[in-house]
Amino acid sequence: MLNSIENTCVNKLKSVANNKSWVKRMVILFSGRKSAVERDIIEILSGCGANYISDKAVTSGNGCFTIISEYKKTEINLKNGIAVFIDDTDRFNNQTFPKGIIGICEDSNQKALEIFKNSDIPVISCGMSAKNTVTLSSINSETLLAALQRTVTDCTGNEVDPGEFKIKLKKSYAPFAVMASAAVLLLNGITPKAF
Repeated sequence: MLNSIENTCVNKLKSVANNKSWVKRMVILFSGRKSAVERDIIEILSGCGANYISDKAVTSGNGCFTIISEYKKTEINLKNGIAVFIDDTDRFNNQTFPKGIIGICEDSNQKALEIFKNSDIPVISCGMSAKNTVTLSSINSETLLAALQRTVTDCTGNEVDPGEFKIKLKKSYAPFAVMASAAVLLLNGITPKAF
Protein backbone atom coordinates (compact mmCIF):
# COMPACT_ATOMS: atom_id res chain seq x y z
CA MET A 1 0.00 0.00 0.00
CA LEU A 2 1.26 3.46 -0.84
CA ASN A 3 2.12 5.80 1.98
CA SER A 4 0.70 9.34 2.05
CA ILE A 5 3.76 10.95 0.40
CA GLU A 6 3.66 8.45 -2.47
CA ASN A 7 -0.11 9.02 -2.81
CA THR A 8 0.49 12.77 -3.00
CA CYS A 9 3.10 12.31 -5.76
CA VAL A 10 0.85 9.92 -7.69
CA ASN A 11 -2.05 12.39 -7.47
CA LYS A 12 0.19 15.26 -8.61
CA LEU A 13 1.42 13.19 -11.57
CA LYS A 14 -2.18 12.36 -12.54
CA SER A 15 -2.99 16.07 -12.36
CA VAL A 16 0.01 16.86 -14.53
CA ALA A 17 -0.98 14.21 -17.08
CA ASN A 18 -4.44 15.80 -17.38
CA ASN A 19 -2.96 19.29 -17.85
CA LYS A 20 -2.06 19.34 -21.56
CA SER A 21 0.02 22.55 -21.24
CA TRP A 22 2.54 20.60 -19.13
CA VAL A 23 3.23 18.08 -21.86
CA LYS A 24 3.91 20.41 -24.78
CA ARG A 25 7.59 19.44 -24.70
CA MET A 26 9.60 17.16 -22.47
CA VAL A 27 13.25 17.49 -21.53
CA ILE A 28 14.47 14.18 -20.13
CA LEU A 29 17.64 14.23 -18.02
CA PHE A 30 19.51 10.91 -17.93
CA SER A 31 21.93 10.81 -15.00
CA GLY A 32 22.95 9.08 -11.82
CA ARG A 33 21.20 10.05 -8.62
CA LYS A 34 22.78 12.92 -6.69
CA SER A 35 24.46 14.33 -9.80
CA ALA A 36 25.65 17.89 -9.15
CA VAL A 37 25.41 18.67 -12.88
CA GLU A 38 21.81 17.44 -12.97
CA ARG A 39 20.97 19.69 -10.00
CA ASP A 40 22.59 22.65 -11.80
CA ILE A 41 20.56 22.01 -14.98
CA ILE A 42 17.31 21.67 -13.00
CA GLU A 43 18.05 24.88 -11.08
CA ILE A 44 18.91 26.81 -14.26
CA LEU A 45 15.91 25.61 -16.28
CA SER A 46 13.46 25.89 -13.36
CA GLY A 47 14.72 29.46 -12.91
CA CYS A 48 13.74 30.03 -16.54
CA GLY A 49 10.20 28.79 -15.80
CA ALA A 50 10.34 25.07 -16.62
CA ASN A 51 8.08 22.56 -14.87
CA TYR A 52 9.90 19.67 -13.14
CA ILE A 53 8.93 16.06 -12.37
CA SER A 54 10.97 13.38 -10.62
CA ASP A 55 10.16 10.42 -8.40
CA LYS A 56 10.59 12.77 -5.41
CA ALA A 57 9.17 16.12 -6.57
CA VAL A 58 6.67 17.81 -8.87
CA THR A 59 6.98 21.56 -9.36
CA SER A 60 5.10 23.97 -11.57
CA GLY A 61 6.74 26.79 -13.51
CA ASN A 62 5.35 28.98 -16.23
CA GLY A 63 7.49 27.48 -18.98
CA CYS A 64 6.68 25.89 -22.28
CA PHE A 65 8.45 22.64 -21.35
CA THR A 66 8.75 20.11 -18.55
CA ILE A 67 11.93 18.51 -17.19
CA ILE A 68 11.88 14.86 -16.10
CA SER A 69 14.76 13.06 -14.35
CA GLU A 70 15.46 9.44 -15.31
CA TYR A 71 17.98 7.23 -13.54
CA LYS A 72 17.67 4.03 -15.57
CA LYS A 73 16.88 2.85 -19.10
CA THR A 74 13.35 4.03 -19.89
CA GLU A 75 10.92 3.41 -22.73
CA ILE A 76 10.36 6.73 -24.52
CA ASN A 77 7.23 7.14 -26.66
CA LEU A 78 7.16 10.86 -27.45
CA LYS A 79 6.60 12.58 -30.78
CA ASN A 80 9.17 15.22 -29.86
CA GLY A 81 11.37 16.21 -26.99
CA ILE A 82 14.93 16.57 -25.80
CA ALA A 83 17.12 13.91 -24.16
CA VAL A 84 20.11 15.17 -22.16
CA PHE A 85 22.75 12.63 -21.13
CA ILE A 86 24.62 13.92 -18.10
CA ASP A 87 26.64 10.85 -17.14
CA ASP A 88 28.70 8.37 -19.13
CA THR A 89 27.29 5.21 -17.57
CA ASP A 90 26.40 1.63 -18.46
CA ARG A 91 23.05 2.16 -16.71
CA PHE A 92 21.58 3.40 -20.01
CA ASN A 93 22.94 0.69 -22.33
CA ASN A 94 20.48 -0.14 -25.13
CA GLN A 95 18.43 3.01 -24.47
CA THR A 96 16.56 3.94 -27.66
CA PHE A 97 14.79 7.09 -28.81
CA PRO A 98 12.07 7.63 -31.41
CA LYS A 99 12.42 10.09 -34.27
CA GLY A 100 11.52 13.59 -33.09
CA ILE A 101 13.83 13.49 -30.07
CA ILE A 102 16.93 15.69 -30.08
CA GLY A 103 19.94 14.51 -28.08
CA ILE A 104 22.29 16.69 -26.02
CA CYS A 105 25.53 15.46 -24.43
CA GLU A 106 29.14 16.36 -23.78
CA ASP A 107 31.45 15.64 -26.68
CA SER A 108 33.42 13.27 -24.43
CA ASN A 109 30.35 11.13 -23.57
CA GLN A 110 31.00 8.32 -26.05
CA LYS A 111 28.20 6.10 -24.70
CA ALA A 112 25.58 8.82 -25.16
CA LEU A 113 26.88 9.64 -28.65
CA GLU A 114 26.63 5.95 -29.57
CA ILE A 115 23.08 5.68 -28.16
CA PHE A 116 21.97 8.77 -30.11
CA LYS A 117 23.67 7.49 -33.28
CA ASN A 118 22.00 4.07 -32.95
CA SER A 119 18.62 5.82 -32.58
CA ASP A 120 19.41 7.96 -35.67
CA ILE A 121 18.43 11.23 -33.98
CA PRO A 122 20.13 14.65 -34.21
CA VAL A 123 22.71 15.46 -31.53
CA ILE A 124 23.86 18.73 -30.05
CA SER A 125 27.34 18.23 -28.66
CA CYS A 126 28.58 20.50 -25.90
CA GLY A 127 32.25 21.14 -25.21
CA MET A 128 35.08 23.59 -25.54
CA SER A 129 36.20 22.92 -29.14
CA ALA A 130 35.27 24.27 -32.56
CA LYS A 131 33.61 20.96 -33.48
CA ASN A 132 30.90 21.32 -30.79
CA THR A 133 27.46 22.73 -31.49
CA VAL A 134 27.36 24.67 -28.20
CA THR A 135 30.44 25.96 -26.43
CA LEU A 136 31.46 28.65 -23.97
CA SER A 137 33.63 31.35 -25.47
CA SER A 138 34.21 33.67 -22.52
CA ILE A 139 33.71 33.09 -18.81
CA ASN A 140 34.10 35.33 -15.76
CA SER A 141 32.42 35.38 -12.35
CA GLU A 142 29.42 37.47 -13.46
CA THR A 143 28.81 36.70 -17.14
CA LEU A 144 29.69 34.25 -19.87
CA LEU A 145 29.25 33.95 -23.58
CA ALA A 146 27.61 30.76 -24.81
CA ALA A 147 28.13 30.19 -28.52
CA LEU A 148 25.88 28.29 -30.91
CA GLN A 149 28.38 27.35 -33.61
CA ARG A 150 26.03 25.98 -36.29
CA THR A 151 22.41 26.36 -37.34
CA VAL A 152 19.99 24.05 -35.51
CA THR A 153 16.28 23.46 -35.91
CA ASP A 154 14.28 24.13 -32.74
CA CYS A 155 11.37 22.05 -31.45
CA THR A 156 8.85 24.07 -33.46
CA GLY A 157 10.73 23.68 -36.77
CA ASN A 158 12.33 27.14 -36.82
CA GLU A 159 16.01 27.54 -37.61
CA VAL A 160 18.23 29.06 -34.92
CA ASP A 161 21.25 30.74 -36.48
CA PRO A 162 24.76 30.60 -35.00
CA GLY A 163 25.58 33.35 -32.56
CA GLU A 164 26.83 34.23 -29.11
CA PHE A 165 24.56 34.77 -26.15
CA LYS A 166 25.71 36.83 -23.18
CA ILE A 167 24.38 35.20 -20.02
CA LYS A 168 24.43 36.87 -16.60
CA LEU A 169 25.32 34.42 -13.84
CA LYS A 170 23.71 34.44 -10.40
CA LYS A 171 26.22 31.84 -9.19
CA SER A 172 28.80 29.39 -10.47
CA TYR A 173 27.55 26.33 -12.41
CA ALA A 174 29.26 23.35 -14.03
CA PRO A 175 30.24 24.28 -17.61
CA PHE A 176 28.24 21.39 -19.13
CA ALA A 177 25.17 22.43 -17.12
CA VAL A 178 25.37 25.92 -18.65
CA MET A 179 25.93 24.63 -22.20
CA ALA A 180 23.17 21.99 -21.98
CA SER A 181 20.74 24.51 -20.45
CA ALA A 182 21.51 27.06 -23.18
CA ALA A 183 20.90 24.36 -25.81
CA VAL A 184 17.58 23.32 -24.20
CA LEU A 185 16.41 26.94 -24.09
CA LEU A 186 17.43 27.62 -27.72
CA LEU A 187 15.65 24.43 -28.85
CA ASN A 188 12.53 25.72 -27.09
CA GLY A 189 12.73 29.10 -28.82
CA ILE A 190 14.04 30.93 -25.75
CA THR A 191 17.14 33.12 -25.85
CA PRO A 192 19.25 32.45 -22.72
CA LYS A 193 19.96 35.68 -20.82
CA ALA A 194 20.47 34.99 -17.11
CA PHE A 195 21.11 31.89 -14.97
